Amino acid sequence: MGAVWTFLGRSALCRQGPCPRIGEIYAGWWRTLGKQRLPRLRAANESAFDGRKFWVTPDLLAHVIIVGLFQRGELLAEIRPFRGVRYDQSIVGDLSKVVCPPYDVISPEDRVYYHNLHPNNYVRLVLGEDRATDTDDNNRFTRAKACLEEWLASGILKQDTVPAIYVYEQTFQCENQQRTVLGFICAVKLYDYSDKVILPHENTLAKPKSDLIRLMRSVRANLDCVYGLYADEEYIVDSILRESVQQAPAAIATDKDGVRHSLWLLTDKEAIHAIVEFIDPCQIAIADGHHRYETALAYREECRCEQQGSNQQPCDYALMTLVNVYQKDLTVFPTHRVIYNLSEDALARLNSELPKLFDIEPSSPDTLLLDMRSRGAIGMFTPGRATTLRARPYSQELIPGSEASRRLELNALHKLILERILGIDEEKLRHQMHVTYTRDPKEALDLVSSGKGQVAFLLNNIDVKSVLDVAAAGEKMPQKATYFYPKLLSGLVARLHTQ
Repeated sequence: MGAVWTFLGRSALCRQGPCPRIGEIYAGWWRTLGKQRLPRLRAANESAFDGRKFWVTPDLLAHVIIVGLFQRGELLAEIRPFRGVRYDQSIVGDLSKVVCPPYDVISPEDRVYYHNLHPNNYVRLVLGEDRATDTDDNNRFTRAKACLEEWLASGILKQDTVPAIYVYEQTFQCENQQRTVLGFICAVKLYDYSDKVILPHENTLAKPKSDLIRLMRSVRANLDCVYGLYADEEYIVDSILRESVQQAPAAIATDKDGVRHSLWLLTDKEAIHAIVEFIDPCQIAIADGHHRYETALAYREECRCEQQGSNQQPCDYALMTLVNVYQKDLTVFPTHRVIYNLSEDALARLNSELPKLFDIEPSSPDTLLLDMRSRGAIGMFTPGRATTLRARPYSQELIPGSEASRRLELNALHKLILERILGIDEEKLRHQMHVTYTRDPKEALDLVSSGKGQVAFLLNNIDVKSVLDVAAAGEKMPQKATYFYPKLLSGLVARLHTQ
């Protein structure tokens, strides 16, 4: 019972009498969502409810718990339409040649590829070339600013005339099936993680954010999106978005992986208002883009110092793509771990300690992934040997945190194997000591077979719901826990901080 009240933002229990705060919460929910989402909510004197006198009933509390995932009544998520900046396709031609992946997944080879693909490719803004002659006054960040200003002046990029929410659809093939993920792009008010409005779901590596914040300072724009998840089990927002996709899209691009990205402009004020009102009491979990979000927070603080006494500024908002976590085609791939540069003593501990914590069964390199899936187990590969590891029930009790965290096989790997047996603690992981990451299981095995790695640990796909369960518990997964596929595309729409 106490947890319910903590969740509602009240420290005192209110058992048998009027509770104005609860009435206030209920009033807001009823105005925005109640008639659609809480049809069975009942309370004494509901017909005469005025937001001040309200008797809490067990029925209300039950419904609060049910709809409580990613909803609560203190600080509220706030989203806005914005006037996006987009390519003029009559000038640049095929949009597929001017867009690119997010900066943090562009390899050195792809960086060259996108620079050569088109003179106006978006990579020149998000990950321009470094040059030996770079100075404080002439570098890839200053060149990005000059490029953005030039493209805006020449009409290569144009700002939309009215604020919009941008409906975004990805269509792709996975496991021989066509899948579609539908979301929308908007401006989202920044909150510190401690406010529990925007929820991180995994720890981040200690790679410097200085490059990204230097870019934001220079261009004064959101060039890339943070990928966020919200809960809409009844698909209320999705139904609004689907009305938009009945029309021809404003933009279509196909990326190197064959994923089709489509964009529509939603400018109808009533539809926008309905979406804004729905998201208002929700929490948003970051699926991808923790570094981008944290950099936006740091940049916001810089702006506040520069603009003391000002009201809300454009830098108080980040650009986010929001997707309903209940969409069936949401796809999350695991990121595998390869261990290197460990002492022989540490490796020997694997042989002596693993049997105490895990049920170990033999496998082979060719069948390892199938065996992992059927056994619900972690895969381990050392030169010439493949096995599966399934944590024993009492071992899971050694994993700290909520039940959601203890159920994660990734946490079993990190807490029981990497940390407990091998001595690779969170600080070493943050600085990427002894561990490298890959999404390709074959690459993981090849690194070990070639001698570049000592042990590979392979993971099964992570259920999307578990991402929210861990975030809702106020906890984080280990870094590089998830790979949401497909990645968002950069270059479909940007947001200027001058608007």
